[in-house]
Amino acid sequence: MDVSLRYLEGIGPQKEKLFWKLGIRSIRGLLYYFPFKYQDRRRIAKIGSIGKEGYYAVRAEIISISSRTNFVTRKHIHEAVLQDSSGRIKAVWFNQPYLNNYLHKGDKLFIFGPVRFYRGSLRFIVPEFDKDYGESLSSGRIVPFYRLTKNVSQRMLRRIISLALEKYQSRIDDFLPFYLRKSVGLLSLPLALKMIHFPSDFSILERARERFIFEEFFLMQILVYQRKAMWRQPKPHHISANSKLIGELKARLSFNLTVSQEKALEDIVNDMVSIYPMRRLLQGEVGSGKTVVAFIAMALAALSSLQVAFMVPTEILAWQHFNNLKAFLSHLPIRVEILTSSSRHHSILARSRSGKIDILVGTHALLNEKLQFKHLGLVVIDEQHRFGVAQKVLLFRKAQRPDILIMSATPIPRSLALTIYGDLDISLIKELPPGRKIPQVLIFKEEERNKAYEIVQREVKKGRQAYMIYPLIEEDGLEQAVIFVYEKLKKAFSSFRLGLLHGKLKAEKKYKVLSDFQKGEIDILVSTSVVEVGIDVPQASVMVVEGVDKFGLSQLHQLRGRISRSIFQPFFIIIEPLNLREEGRKRLRIISKTADGFKIAEEDMKLRGPGDLFGNMQTGFLSPSFADPLKDIEYLRKARYYAYQIVKKDKALALSQHRFLRERIRSDLEKCLLWQAS
Repeated sequence: MDVSLRYLEGIGPQKEKLFWKLGIRSIRGLLYYFPFKYQDRRRIAKIGSIGKEGYYAVRAEIISISSRTNFVTRKHIHEAVLQDSSGRIKAVWFNQPYLNNYLHKGDKLFIFGPVRFYRGSLRFIVPEFDKDYGESLSSGRIVPFYRLTKNVSQRMLRRIISLALEKYQSRIDDFLPFYLRKSVGLLSLPLALKMIHFPSDFSILERARERFIFEEFFLMQILVYQRKAMWRQPKPHHISANSKLIGELKARLSFNLTVSQEKALEDIVNDMVSIYPMRRLLQGEVGSGKTVVAFIAMALAALSSLQVAFMVPTEILAWQHFNNLKAFLSHLPIRVEILTSSSRHHSILARSRSGKIDILVGTHALLNEKLQFKHLGLVVIDEQHRFGVAQKVLLFRKAQRPDILIMSATPIPRSLALTIYGDLDISLIKELPPGRKIPQVLIFKEEERNKAYEIVQREVKKGRQAYMIYPLIEEDGLEQAVIFVYEKLKKAFSSFRLGLLHGKLKAEKKYKVLSDFQKGEIDILVSTSVVEVGIDVPQASVMVVEGVDKFGLSQLHQLRGRISRSIFQPFFIIIEPLNLREEGRKRLRIISKTADGFKIAEEDMKLRGPGDLFGNMQTGFLSPSFADPLKDIEYLRKARYYAYQIVKKDKALALSQHRFLRERIRSDLEKCLLWQAS
């Protein structure tokens, strides 16, 4: 099924590019582009029975049709009188001039759509229609609806998917072995694909959905167990436990490690001194002290004659970690360097290759194909969810079975963590360091905006700093556009120093603005959510967030974490938008009631789905449409059980009954550069 879309009738170069925008690049991608909703259009109403507003499907004949232009609104209006054996009703379409040549008196239509009171009578308002009574993909059945892009219509997509099923359904090899499908009670892949797109009834649609939920979890768990088995090979390097060094490093801190930090450090050290490679995920809230634990692990590796690669998502963060790491390890013979897109690559590449760099901190620049290490033994990745699978793999491949430590400040529900990171051991840091205060959440209505501004002024007058966060960069006339509002805020806070930050600024400008804010030369930073991952500013004690409906719960929690480093009582202020929807109100209730990032992540996943929470982090494996570890935990357990049994018996999937499964796994892995890294 991994053949080009060009093999389908009606798909030329231009249409193919349209489908690429939807992420569809092959027949398999097309067939796995599942609907996000369905409408039941099987019940056909008689026109005479339509007595109230609602959605209806009717079969009727056009007995008259007319078109006109409203000279006030300039709208082009088409009206048709429809008749069946029980009565008549009008249908109205706006601004669809092509109907002049398409609909005619005497045409027989299948009509589906909303019936509303319009100009004193019940009428169909802009309904969908088919020009015949025969079998159709859009009428008289359960009809699928897909997410679209410009110039791709529902009708077009339904037709193309139907053509693909007709041509390729009989050629599809089911990669789930028959004995497994029978044990779990799953539909075959060809039938499941047919029924997920064009179900004959809702019961078989549910069975198709169950097939793909299980399939999604199962493929991921096979990968997890395969990789875990392959990683259980001794690593080529050795790290000695060095309790004296660890004690000295802890003594240099101005605070005592929390219980969670001590436990996480113990887990990491035990992994590093083991003969097998470390594969550990270190999770913790913003400001919980993950980085200092990682710093100690890096020192342990560096003093065991190994090199360390430390990859972070932004240049600002890279410089912050570089400076902090150099200061923390200044008493030790450890050479720390930084590599970013603006670095002098040649000299750093040469020193890394010769082993003259012990710890190399960097951004995506660490993925440079020319970058080589002499003795890379530890890879540390900060803010893991911001790097794609293929990016991480490129870094892992620069060494032979290195120890890997992944840090994430995005709390992940345990069920989801076990699904995606089942091949990683997990350490949690839940407490904040002593003295840190949880931000107080304040919610003001639009008309109470001045109360929020008064708190900002009060805090800044005390010598503290503030963030003002907006969701957009620029849009004419939109109040939440950060460039537009920055000019207004300069007048509202004319006695203070303001700075502007957003994603479209050049890197040097971003660095200067954040650096000035960190040094206290900016009182109020007006910004988009780019500060979600940014520098530490302990003097920042207040954050005002506008356009809260544009942010997810986890993103709001991350933003709130930017002021959790303050030694003062911080204030997280939300300006509630006018006409906020119920989902937005739910977010406000949750964010105001709890500061537990793991609970917030669970609620966020319920509201948005796991795919939205993590974007394309696991492209090819995690779909926001079906598998949900919170709702489908039983399928996750089954998938994990059967995946374990298969890998235990046939690790390489070499048995003939696993041939198609092996090919499917290999195909998916090659797409994200995982196969070679295993």
